[in-house]
Amino acid sequence: MSLINDLMVLTKFRINALAVFTGYAAVVVHGAHATDWSILLPVMLALLFTGGCANTLNQVFEVRKDALMYRTRKRRPLPDGRISIRVAWFIAMSQLLAAVAIQLFMFNSWLAVAGTVFTILYYSFFYTLFLKPRHHLNIVIGGVPGAMGPIIAWSMITGNLAAWEPWFMFALVFLWTPPHAWALAIKLREDYARANIPMLPVVKGVDETTRQIFFYTIVLVAASLAGPLLSDSLRAGPIYISLAVAGGLIFLAWTWRLWKHRPVIPTMPLFTYTLLYISALFAGLVADALIFVKVPVL
Repeated sequence: MSLINDLMVLTKFRINALAVFTGYAAVVVHGAHATDWSILLPVMLALLFTGGCANTLNQVFEVRKDALMYRTRKRRPLPDGRISIRVAWFIAMSQLLAAVAIQLFMFNSWLAVAGTVFTILYYSFFYTLFLKPRHHLNIVIGGVPGAMGPIIAWSMITGNLAAWEPWFMFALVFLWTPPHAWALAIKLREDYARANIPMLPVVKGVDETTRQIFFYTIVLVAASLAGPLLSDSLRAGPIYISLAVAGGLIFLAWTWRLWKHRPVIPTMPLFTYTLLYISALFAGLVADALIFVKVPVL
């Protein structure tokens, strides 16, 4: 069981599961394979392997910094020596090959392969090695790979990205990432400072970070409600709209209070809520597609 737990930590299984779920939602919203698990399962496995590879390489490259942070030096298997760097490389490359094999042999989608390679290179190399150690807005620019689930899934089943829906779902996750990550970064700012990682709370302070969290929440909630209004093809129904309105109002009120209240209120409950919020949005899209939509997208 300890090995399984170490593999889950190495591949960041919990956050990776969210990316897999967003890809599943994209297939369901498309409609043609909404309940076909012979399609859904390989799509989700390809996304699981893509994220697992990127996350494993991220930890390979950050092993020295992880050893300096209280949060990671014992929890993650590489700095603690429970898994070697060589084995981690093997795990990462195996996942990459598995994802590409599914995309080529089952879906014949070079576009999906390109999305997978882009996601891995962006997150593990560009974000981890270049952006994260250099700029306090690393989370904003680095949010792209975490939002790629719907893009890769859509390209697997359609072979193109001409539709509106996957880009809307991409935008939801991309805009959600800063308030989500910064809520955690405020809590761990001393750890990040110890590892010399210039996260926003370390460089600009908590006041500016809470202001930015509120700003991005406004943009996110506005986008979540504007999407269905701008395009009927998204086909978001009453379940999604209800969750977006209610969840968005709670999110706005919470982040407003976080910004204005001093001393700053604890941010970990907000961090947990952000996970529930984005999951609820995608669950709403799935529920509306399964309950109310009868005709698949052509």
